Amino acid sequence: MKAEEIKSSIVTYAVIIICAVIFMMITASKDKGAAAWKLGAYDRQAIASGQIWRMLTVGFVHIQVWHAAMNLYSLYNMRFMERVLGHAWFAALLFLSVFGGSLFEYLTSNVRFCVGLSGGLYGVIVSYFLIALRLGVLNFRSFMVTLLMNLAINFMPGIAWQAHVGGALSGLVITGIFLWIHSH
Repeated sequence: MKAEEIKSSIVTYAVIIICAVIFMMITASKDKGAAAWKLGAYDRQAIASGQIWRMLTVGFVHIQVWHAAMNLYSLYNMRFMERVLGHAWFAALLFLSVFGGSLFEYLTSNVRFCVGLSGGLYGVIVSYFLIALRLGVLNFRSFMVTLLMNLAINFMPGIAWQAHVGGALSGLVITGIFLWIHSH
């Protein structure tokens, strides 16, 4: 990996490193649930009592290896969006989509505890679709494979699909703002 590649995707690599470190801390713990909670997992009761920050930090927390691997691999594969949007817009898109996913989760379900970056990833996927469609460069097959793979996960037991929907809606709004600003 070249220094220029890292520099052009610094937000992506920073998030991957933070998630990996937190995952290793959780994995090393005897009580993974308690460790995830201490490190910022979504907890409905804690959020209701004022720990709103958990609606963002949830994106850095993963407990299962398959979940961490899939989310971090998906983020790595979408790193080109950081070059398309720029660091600040990409960070805003990713983190506001995580927050939007958590907010949608909070408003539409009774899930007590959840973890993961998926809401943010759905925001990035929707952003890619909108920008590529507008530029006429959408690789429909590649997009559908990524989308269908992620949608299939929604039907697995214990998946907080509402966070995915909220992240996608957030990505739609943020990208709409981005495109409007950049067209004027």
